[in-house]
Amino acid sequence: MRKADQDKSSQDWPHGFSFSTIIYNFFLEAGEPFQIPVFDYISQMGVFASIGNIVYFSPVEPQSTLMQYLSPSSLSGDALITPLDKKAIQLERKKLFAELELSGETTIEMNGRSFNKNDIIQYYEDLLKEDSLNYHAVIAEDPILKLFLETAHIGRKELFKNNPLYTNEQFINWISPYFSHAFSTYMNACFLDPDEDGLTSLMKNNLLMTPGDTEKSWEVVTRIVMGSVSSIEEYYKTPGSKMLIKVKDLMEFRYIRLVQLLPNVRFAPVKDKYAFTILQACVYTFNRNKQTGNYVSNWLENGQLLAASEDMKEQIRKKREELEAILAPMETGASAPQSAESSPWAIIKLIIFVVLLLARLATCHW
Repeated sequence: MRKADQDKSSQDWPHGFSFSTIIYNFFLEAGEPFQIPVFDYISQMGVFASIGNIVYFSPVEPQSTLMQYLSPSSLSGDALITPLDKKAIQLERKKLFAELELSGETTIEMNGRSFNKNDIIQYYEDLLKEDSLNYHAVIAEDPILKLFLETAHIGRKELFKNNPLYTNEQFINWISPYFSHAFSTYMNACFLDPDEDGLTSLMKNNLLMTPGDTEKSWEVVTRIVMGSVSSIEEYYKTPGSKMLIKVKDLMEFRYIRLVQLLPNVRFAPVKDKYAFTILQACVYTFNRNKQTGNYVSNWLENGQLLAASEDMKEQIRKKREELEAILAPMETGASAPQSAESSPWAIIKLIIFVVLLLARLATCHW
């Protein structure tokens, strides 16, 4: 797909709209099994991704291209050589200018990113700054950190190297904008397509950011989580505005687990707010349809696991007990009609057997 077509297609999708949701509801009501294909799509407008059977669109806030890390080794394909070779850097810059001129375009693609002339000038000026190339060399020796900075991805049980430089204030000031960009990008993608293993790994690593960038990065995550809370609230506060199928995945353990992994020091109030919202949604859902009891029970359990305070945990625990008290007679009564229906047939069979037996005895000669 051409870039122009990608941008146009992203504009045709309003926030929160899901064509697959409509299709899924049709087959759900018809009682037919149906599997929605999972896909992810990233454009300049935002990110398309699926959670369960729902496809979501999340707008991505525009960030400077230069804040996305690009290693000189990834750019040139050669290993970094220190100490700094200014002539080699200037030669590489001239080669890129020549490529840009020959292409006849205003930008050039490098390692999946677009650079214009000013971007190229800025990138190589940054390389010439004091200690910059040395820092790039350190990152090149830590492939997990390098991959995270360049692609905003981290896998299961992946840890950065234990390098003393990672606690150096000057190094932190230098790497912080790149790390913050990767962190925010990863969190957006992680909550769209839940990645518990990756988030667990990231939380076990040192977050190489200044206090200011750390605060901004957590604000990004807070907006993501509170956006989910708002969607659930809209479902039960404004009946008919949202279908259950559009919010139920936000109450499933796969998604709730991500919120649970966030540090309590900052997110305890957010977790309690989310847990309370789940509680309210469960009450609303069960009151509308008693057949949702088992689903509601699972969601309440997830809310209880998510809650940070003991008061909220206790509030949800009591509601779970109330629900179980209601569900128990319903489950017992479900089998009663079957017994009631089968008992007349048993009586009829017995009567027929007795009649046949008496007829047999009447025709028998002693």
